[in-house]
Amino acid sequence: MSIIGNLPSFPVRLAMLALAALLAAGCAAKGDPPPPPPAGVRENGAMILTLADNNRTAELQVGERLIVRLPENPTTGYTWAIDETDRRLLALGSTDYAPPEVGSIGVRGQRAFAFTVSQPGEIALKFKYWRFWEGDASVTERYVVNLHILP
Repeated sequence: MSIIGNLPSFPVRLAMLALAALLAAGCAAKGDPPPPPPAGVRENGAMILTLADNNRTAELQVGERLIVRLPENPTTGYTWAIDETDRRLLALGSTDYAPPEVGSIGVRGQRAFAFTVSQPGEIALKFKYWRFWEGDASVTERYVVNLHILP
């Protein structure tokens, strides 16, 4: 009897090969997903965070400047405000609004919050987009970034 006579038929071999490939792919996918890239970019000696960095983590050094830029349209009454921070770790230096360079009515400009990192530690820096005179019921967006501050 030949060896070929003991092999399963071609369709059975193909099905077994497909099953093995699926099992291998499933085993490879079981690991934890890779961590997201670090938040922010560095420009002119400052860490710049934007809306794209929402729910991410940034690593900073004591003495470094942090600028958070968020899209805002104050003509609607909605503005960004700091919702939670730790003033021992972050000192707010300024907040500024830059209108859109081009566009029509309703186009958002940029609100920038500038901080100086003053102490090492961990902090969740939180913002809310709201109409302050209407209170927290008016919040339409939230932004949070976790900061890991090194000495």
